[in-house]
Amino acid sequence: MTATLLAAALGSIVTLTLLAWLLRRAILPRLCPLCTGVAGTWVGLLAAHWAGFQIDLRVPAVLLGGSVVGLAGLGEAALTGFTPGKVLVWKTAFVANGCFVSYALLTEAWSATALGTVLLAALLGVPWLTAHRPTPGGAPEHRESLLKQLKNCC
Repeated sequence: MTATLLAAALGSIVTLTLLAWLLRRAILPRLCPLCTGVAGTWVGLLAAHWAGFQIDLRVPAVLLGGSVVGLAGLGEAALTGFTPGKVLVWKTAFVANGCFVSYALLTEAWSATALGTVLLAALLGVPWLTAHRPTPGGAPEHRESLLKQLKNCC
């Protein structure tokens, strides 16, 4: 039974990834096709479980873990201005809370799932709220370098 479920899950991941890739090319440019395939599969497996189907919850548990680590990687990539120690603290907090939310979701502990999800959203917001974005017109030293080059031009 689990082998069949695993084969169906892998087929779902491939199918949803291809579908997301096609949509990305058409209308959703920032959508990661593989992340969409994995997340869509665990959402579908959990929905089937809650609808009463016999689902070995180890399969969506593995996929949930992959989603947590994938989101942590996205957040880490956005923390460019942070020291390695601060990045490690953020990533540890994010992954630990993500595992907690995954477990709460799988065990249908809804208030814990809601609370953990709010904390996950707050943690995921940190990288984007603190990201160093380029200033319009570039950094001051870059502007000065360009002006100096233009003086020496011709």
